[in-house]
Order: sequence, then structure tokens, then C-alpha cells
Amino acid sequence: MVTFNDVFDIVLHSVCSWSKKDVLSKVTIVRDVFGRISLLMDNTESIEDSDEQNMIMMLDQNMGAFFSGRIYWKKLSNRKKRIEEREKIIVDMMEQDRIEWKTKENIRFFVSERAVAKKAWICKKSGDESVWTYDEAVSENGTKVVTFYSFKGGMGRTTALVGVALTLAAEGKNVFMIDTDIEAPGLATLFFDEEVISRGVLDYLIEKGIDQGIHIADYVLDVVEPSLLDENAGQLFLMPAGRVDRNYIQKLARIDYQDHRDGHLRNSLAELIKDIKNEYHADYIFIDARAGFHDLGGVAISQIPHGVVLFGNDSRQSWDGLTQVLRTIAEQHMEDFPVMIAGAMCPKPTAADFSTARERFMNKAYTICIENYYDTDSEIPGIEAEGEIHFPELIPFNDELLHGVELFSDGSQEKNQRVNAYKNILTGESYKKITDRIKSWFGDE
Repeated sequence: MVTFNDVFDIVLHSVCSWSKKDVLSKVTIVRDVFGRISLLMDNTESIEDSDEQNMIMMLDQNMGAFFSGRIYWKKLSNRKKRIEEREKIIVDMMEQDRIEWKTKENIRFFVSERAVAKKAWICKKSGDESVWTYDEAVSENGTKVVTFYSFKGGMGRTTALVGVALTLAAEGKNVFMIDTDIEAPGLATLFFDEEVISRGVLDYLIEKGIDQGIHIADYVLDVVEPSLLDENAGQLFLMPAGRVDRNYIQKLARIDYQDHRDGHLRNSLAELIKDIKNEYHADYIFIDARAGFHDLGGVAISQIPHGVVLFGNDSRQSWDGLTQVLRTIAEQHMEDFPVMIAGAMCPKPTAADFSTARERFMNKAYTICIENYYDTDSEIPGIEAEGEIHFPELIPFNDELLHGVELFSDGSQEKNQRVNAYKNILTGESYKKITDRIKSWFGDE
């Protein structure tokens, strides 16, 4: 039985079994949005109609319904030259974004995936590695963009983002937080009562496309809680996902998640972040990304930031997801793109099983980085090399955060003490280590 996973190998075997394979220099395998296969043949000389039919019959027999029945030839027979101009546009599209796959029988095989969604996850380097260059980010008064991501929900991603933001603010840094988890928003509710939240990322993405005259400040909340920020602290700003009310799903239904227009989703988010940079001059912009293989999450990881923090626990589901994310980052970024793995819900350092859990987590991180991230042709760092991507920062499970966090007060002593208690947890040793690691990426120690 032919499957989606093995169809490329079947094509390769079929082509290499063809009696006229010596006329082929390149073969491009094109998989359309339905998963069916067409072929573009770079042939050095014209072929007879009978030879083409033999190829079609063989592919049809070997691939069944996965074969579209279409083969395009670079060198056409006399009979087919009359349709050459019509097919030229199709051939150009096939060659435009193809990626070399392997060579066999002196034939170079290429692959062209015609996907309509998840492009940020599956497309190779696009030339836009960050919203602005790393050199601009680390320059004087530069703004660094960091994305916080977890493949699975419930990994403490949003909590950690807040902890790092509070730690940086306590050091006098200005931090801007963006909630792009528009299908399951929550960042703003940590800082504000629901009634305070009115507009956010979702509203901006829709309304900016309608009215270019909108102002970013209308979508942003200033964090001014006196129990949270002391007199010498930096400023904290937050752009919620939006207000979850009766209109929210109608707005959600109008966001182009699938990015049918090439680059539209990336450009929209980039424009938002550039507006923030120009208006707020933050030292850091933190993006709270959507979990899973969501289109907006893929853009936020692979096409916007200057660094990424990946959260996961020591479960098979988490590692399976993070493995794919690491592959995406490795394929779309230069080797010096900073990435950190954070182990969530780990045993406390005082626990008897802490050392065992740490060793197990690090070994797994090291293995998947060697297999999916590190360039095996270059020197690979040792497992105990601190600061390398495989060397994780561990966040112990804290049951005091289990039922949610409230970082705003009504002014009463009880609420003030509660906010301070949460602040002390979120600026503790675990989150400080993540903060210091991020700062080291940009020479900001």
C-alpha cells in the first residue's frame, strides 16, 4: 500500500528503473496540496512518445492514486512543442522553490511541496530570519525580540515570560510583552482584571488592514501596579490578544492563519512589532507564541525573533514536538541563532530525584540536538557545555502557581502581599537563570 510517507522513495525507484533514465539530469518531484505527485523532467534529449507512456504506466502502477498523471519535460518532442509556452509558466513555478533531495544513478532529485498552510514550519530559509538584523538589535538603544514557545500547553511558558520580564524590569529594562496566542489568550489576565482589556493583537491585525491610520497605543496596556514595580524599575507594556467577548470568535474567523497570500502573516506581525519598536523603544520585546504547529506560532518562531526559548517536559509528546521545532529552526536560521531549552515542571533542587531527572532531561536534549540541530560537519559541544542549546534551564514545579497568578491589586494589604508573593516566586533563581541566559545572547550581562 502506498502512503504519503513513502511516495518519494517510490518515485525515485520508478525513475531509476526506467529504460531511458540516461537522458535525465534532474527530476523535480512536485507534491500538490492534496498530496498527489507530478514530475518535472530535465532531459538532455527528446524522448519518443512510447517511452513517455512507459514511464506514465510504471508510475501509475507503482503509485496508484498518488500519481496525478502529469509529467512535464524540459525538452519536448516535436508533437508537444506547440504547448511549450503554455507549460513554461507551470515549469517555472516548479523550479522556483524546489529543494535538492538526493542523487541516484547520476540523476539529481529535487522536491517541491505545494502547501497552502504551515509554510513557516516547512519552508526553508526565506531570507527573513528576523524582523530586523541582529546587529541592529544589539546596537545602542537596540530592541531584542525573543519568542517563548511550547509545543504542548501547560508548560509554564507564559508564566516564565512574565518572570523574565519582571526580572528585567527590576534591573531597569523596558520590556514589551505581546500575546500572539490568540486562540487561547491569557497573558493579559495575569496583570489586569478582564474589564480593563478591550483591544489587542487580534483587533490590530484586522483593523490595520482596513485603516492604516490606526495608532498602536490604542491596543496597548501599561503595567503600573505599584506592588509589582518599584520606583527604579523599568517600564512594562503589554499587548493582549484581545478581549474575549461575543465578538472575539467573529474576529478570529477573519484572521488569515493559513497564510494563503505569500508572506502576508509574517509581514503583518512584522509591521506590528516595528510599530511597537518605533513607539515604545523597548529594550526587549517578548512574544508569547501559540502552542502546537500553528501558523502564527511558526512565524513567531522562525521568521521574527532574534532568539527563542523552548519549553517542554520529559514526556514523549513534548520531545516529539520540540524535535520538529528544532529542525525548523536549524533549516531556517544561521548556526549562531540563539535558542534555549527550558525543562518545565521539574523536581525541586532539594528533591532526592532532582539529579536523576536533570541528567535524563539533559541527555535527551543533547541527543535530539545532535540528530536535528547541530551541524555534524562542525565541532559539536560537549554535553556539559553551559550556554549551548542542549544545556537546559530547569524550572521546578511550584504548586503555589497551580491555580493561576494575579499580579494586580485593589490596594488592600492582603492583595498587595499576594502580588508581592507571586513577584518573589517569578523573580526567583529559576527565572533569573533564564533571564541571564537571554541577556548573554545580546551581550547584555
